[in-house]
Amino acid sequence: MRESVPQVSTFAECLVWLGYRRVPPGPLLAADDGATTLFTSVAAPAWRRFLTGHPRPEPGGAVVLQWVLNTSRLAHLPPASPPSVQRTVGAVWTGRRPYQEALGDVLDALRKAGVPPGELTFLIRAEPQDGPPVTAALRGLGVRPGSIVRGPRPPDAPQRMETELGPCLTVRRRSRDVVFGHCDGHCPCGCHLSVAHIQFVERRRTAGRVTPLRRPLFEVIVSEHALTHHAAPDGPPVRGGRRTPVPPLLGRLTAGIADLLALAGAAAGPSPLFLADLSSAVSLLLGEGMAPGPRGGPYVLRRLIRMIGTELAVHGLPPALLTSVIATTEFAYRAPLGFPELSASSWVHMARERDAFLRALVRGRTLLLRSGALSERPGEAARQLTRLWSERGVPLALSLRWCREAGVEPSLPHLALAGNPDVAHAEPAVTVRPAPPRPAADPWT
Repeated sequence: MRESVPQVSTFAECLVWLGYRRVPPGPLLAADDGATTLFTSVAAPAWRRFLTGHPRPEPGGAVVLQWVLNTSRLAHLPPASPPSVQRTVGAVWTGRRPYQEALGDVLDALRKAGVPPGELTFLIRAEPQDGPPVTAALRGLGVRPGSIVRGPRPPDAPQRMETELGPCLTVRRRSRDVVFGHCDGHCPCGCHLSVAHIQFVERRRTAGRVTPLRRPLFEVIVSEHALTHHAAPDGPPVRGGRRTPVPPLLGRLTAGIADLLALAGAAAGPSPLFLADLSSAVSLLLGEGMAPGPRGGPYVLRRLIRMIGTELAVHGLPPALLTSVIATTEFAYRAPLGFPELSASSWVHMARERDAFLRALVRGRTLLLRSGALSERPGEAARQLTRLWSERGVPLALSLRWCREAGVEPSLPHLALAGNPDVAHAEPAVTVRPAPPRPAADPWT
């Protein structure tokens, strides 16, 4: 596969030059024990075992550049957050190694990848006896004392990096863009983005006891998004509104989807970045031969496809447009990254899932708008919406749109409790409003 983003490849190649051996990436959808490398988070122990040569660890270092899909992120997030599909560099060194030497390799690789150490801060999490050696190693590498802090685990740090097994370190840089949902143009938190997660694994937990590890490990995880993200300029943050950054891998695709939405008549509403994030994951899964299905990985693919259709439908666009979204992804994402074209069977899977989704929506709309479903009886509309969602797979946001088009405003508290029959609550009333004029073109007919 052709490398289109040089920073991530440069970082991996620098570690190879420093003595790490390159490990070929695992197959995306075929791994041992029925697991899938594509869905395997870097937080899983299998990631570390893959690099160490488990069950017979090989001495020395190993580095891999692997595509990873984060399936826990199926919701709207701030624009500067990492994309769901990205490449991740993972590296380990099996055997005892001085802290300063190991950390020096990481800083050298980051410098060659375009991230100077002066932009970085270092968050240390360690047991009392482990912290001073790590701090001394960083000071020996020329890191300023003010850039070294102790603090809690960041939300994006792998859960398996526990301080009782060895000192942990998160390398961060301040972003010039919004990273968290509560940030604005004068964000007081600094919008720090994690560049690398590091741990010196010196102990292990066996039968509830922590014992020294015979072969200590040094591990580092670096995401492509962090290497390509724009750093904050010198000086105070700029006031005056939020930025809307786009991850570099999704820039061309986001622009292509924005043009597609403009041609379809979407003045405002659907998020091109959100659609680009979802469609890139769909394209990668379809390209690996996966077909949408009712459970496991295929169900994740089905959810991704239907989320694209829902995003379009909620903003008044026909869900059938999702085929055009995937076609845009083919030319603006897969081709520039060096992936082969989607096969004919992949397009057949896509068409079948699109048609099944459209049938579910048409049937759900008919059931919702039938006589008596949206009556003035308290709570009836909310019950109908939750039934369509749980039994027919009709997105709740789309059902709410249909209700409002019919002049009915379900009670949101009752809607939140309608799916829990064990909760006793009063019946909120349903507000009935005059129906707005129906648009001339109805995408559901």
